[in-house]
Amino acid sequence: MIEQLKNCPNCAGILNEVGRCTYCGSKVYDFLNINFSSRGMPSEKTCIRIKVDDRIVLAPDVVNTASMTIGMNTCDVDYCDGAIMRFVRTAPTTSIDLNLHVVGDIYEIKGE
Repeated sequence: MIEQLKNCPNCAGILNEVGRCTYCGSKVYDFLNINFSSRGMPSEKTCIRIKVDDRIVLAPDVVNTASMTIGMNTCDVDYCDGAIMRFVRTAPTTSIDLNLHVVGDIYEIKGE
């Protein structure tokens, strides 16, 4: 079993019971309970509760796809008479794409 994070990945401060750093205020959303593996059971459902505009909704879903793409570092160098005038290095671009398929009725939660 994977243990819950106790320290902030941003500043190493202590995370409280809801995943908020008590030092810098960063928030960790823990998705370890969602099966992103393609070996998962097709009937395995996850319910997510999210805020959409000014409404809170509860949606039963299954993970359709999950992917992570890591780009490359790039460097731009400008020379003038053999001397470096400008050097710009960009960090790699990384993206995580999640696609969830709703498998039942979506409920609006009142009074929260």
